[in-house]
Amino acid sequence: MVKMTRKSGAKPSGSEEQGLANINLKVSEDERWAFKEWCVQHRVSQVDGFRRAFELLQRHGIRD
Repeated sequence: MVKMTRKSGAKPSGSEEQGLANINLKVSEDERWAFKEWCVQHRVSQVDGFRRAFELLQRHGIRD
């Protein structure tokens, strides 16, 4: 596993101190809104929706 470090002299943000990090994804506007709407309909945060999806991928893999 590669350990990522922040730029020299940069101060840790509140989330870094808690072991959290930002993730940037490029998706279409339609996919973005579909995900947001799904999360709202199921009363989960987008972070929890992402985590649940990742858990499912780890458990079941990707079938081509």
